[in-house]
Amino acid sequence: MKNLVLGLSLLLVSSIGFSQENMSKPLTGVENTKAYKTIDLIYMDKDLSIFANLLTLSGLDASLKMTDRDHTLFIPTNEAFEEMSIEKFAELTNPENRAMLVDFVNRHFTGMKIDSGQLTASKILDLDNNERIEISEVGNTVYIGGATVVASDIETANGVVHVVNDVIKISK
Repeated sequence: MKNLVLGLSLLLVSSIGFSQENMSKPLTGVENTKAYKTIDLIYMDKDLSIFANLLTLSGLDASLKMTDRDHTLFIPTNEAFEEMSIEKFAELTNPENRAMLVDFVNRHFTGMKIDSGQLTASKILDLDNNERIEISEVGNTVYIGGATVVASDIETANGVVHVVNDVIKISK
């Protein structure tokens, strides 16, 4: 068990260090994002690998793989996890805390397709699990759950992706 936690912690540290260098706009290397399901698309960008790994650890990757229903994913970049302590990340990825990880991942998902125009027209996003996330706009910058949207409206075969620079926080 300690080896698993240590291994996951090392994965976090190495992924963050790897992503710091020359992070380009997310998913720019993919020519036609609409040709891929959301889950397949996020595995194509190394700067989104931590969240992709969390999806896998939570078991929710299989659900996303099978769904054809439109949805939206707010995907934190690897750099977004810098603020999270190693202890918090280890707690989140501990197999005994799977429910916590599922809640965390679900905070970044909604079962409907929401483009950036719909985001800015709203002040609160109601998630499928009865939680709410605050949305704000300052100038041309959109914030969702305290995170800045750094890439928006990335269309996929079954939804849309918005990349954010922090993990999404629930409104109190």
